[in-house]
Amino acid sequence: MGNMSATGCLEGQTEPVNTVEYYSESISETQEAALAAYEQAIQLAPYEAILHHHKGNVLEQMGRHQEAQAAHDVARDLGYRG
Repeated sequence: MGNMSATGCLEGQTEPVNTVEYYSESISETQEAALAAYEQAIQLAPYEAILHHHKGNVLEQMGRHQEAQAAHDVARDLGYRG
């Protein structure tokens, strides 16, 4: 990702960028990467409640509320009390 200038153009580009769309895509990509990382960590340590809790937080941020609730339920079942 390039740096944003005050005009809303990426460095090296002359066309304006929709900054809301640009940052929304960036956040979405970051959330997808975080979710993938938590899922991989859970594969390695399935009984670590905190991993399920954080996975639930990411899913909640992504608007995937039912999946988030399921992840938080697993975390609680594993002893998470945060």
